[in-house]
Amino acid sequence: MKNLKILLLVSALMLCLAVIPVWPYGYYVFLRFMVCGSLAYAVYRLKDNPAFNRHVIALVVLAVLFNPVIPVHLDRMLWVWIDLACAVYLLQLSKKIQYT
Repeated sequence: MKNLKILLLVSALMLCLAVIPVWPYGYYVFLRFMVCGSLAYAVYRLKDNPAFNRHVIALVVLAVLFNPVIPVHLDRMLWVWIDLACAVYLLQLSKKIQYT
């Protein structure tokens, strides 16, 4: 679970940095791969834990939203709010995950 917690924290940091409009397009492509991969790994690790059933559903929805294969195109300002909300959610989720 330590790896999962680190991945979620790194993804949250990258989402917070994505709000700053100085990055080239490649950063946002990498962000999609990183966040989608982290969320997919989180679903894989948490799916059998009954305490995280609601979180697994939310993580699947977010993984689909951030998927790099079929990207969801939204307005820049809407992505800022989504990135921040997702970062806060991932930070809170990482607090609930215990080191084992």
